[in-house]
Amino acid sequence: MRHLPFVGTPNFRDLGGYPTEDGRRVKWGYLFRSGHLSRLNDQDLELLGSLQLDVICDFRRQDEQTREPSRLPTAGPRWISLSISPGSNESIFAEFGRHVVDRQAMFDFMVGINRNLALRHAEAYSVMLHQLTGEQPARMLFHCAAGKDRTGFAAAIILSALGVPRAQVMEDYLLTNRYFLPSREVKRLSRKYSLEFPDEIVLPAVEVHPEYIQAAFDAIDEHYDSVPHYLEQVLGLDRSALERLRSHYLE
Repeated sequence: MRHLPFVGTPNFRDLGGYPTEDGRRVKWGYLFRSGHLSRLNDQDLELLGSLQLDVICDFRRQDEQTREPSRLPTAGPRWISLSISPGSNESIFAEFGRHVVDRQAMFDFMVGINRNLALRHAEAYSVMLHQLTGEQPARMLFHCAAGKDRTGFAAAIILSALGVPRAQVMEDYLLTNRYFLPSREVKRLSRKYSLEFPDEIVLPAVEVHPEYIQAAFDAIDEHYDSVPHYLEQVLGLDRSALERLRSHYLE
């Protein structure tokens, strides 16, 4: 099942089932993506425990983690803080009043954030990937606040490393618009940050668009020639690590 029925974190998905270019498929039940876990109810905690996770990577900023700490099962998985600032709602709206004057400006701002994720935050994504290349496969959940920008790039990198075609990577990325419900989120964020802007200007900050993740891939191509080179040269995923990753998570 692609989408898992969590109440407190609606954008919770399994990366399993996607076909790869060599005819295999990503295994179900090993790789998960979501938004933050601070609002999980007791039923959610049971569901989370049933996934038998080994590790959770949290891309939220330190202040986000402190303000909204994750709810985890008592016998919880190993938790790793991989703090990334671009893509958090607070950092976006801190810049909002200075640089954003209309919908296109916000759209362009989000495009820039995704380039930034690829070019300036490789260390966090490298640590995440290396949790998956040990001697045994690990069941992993990675998340940020909404589960769309920092998490979206993480999912795109993992799926690309596994050999999933770009069209499928994009399909997974855009599923956030189905589960995160931008029209609802824009109202909540406008209240939370006391924004005095029309909803149509704020919407690009809570949506995902193909241009966003494509900007990250374009930045990789411009600076490192290709995703495989980026994986090896920047994220440290050499040939043997890549082979372990694929043997662990493909069938």
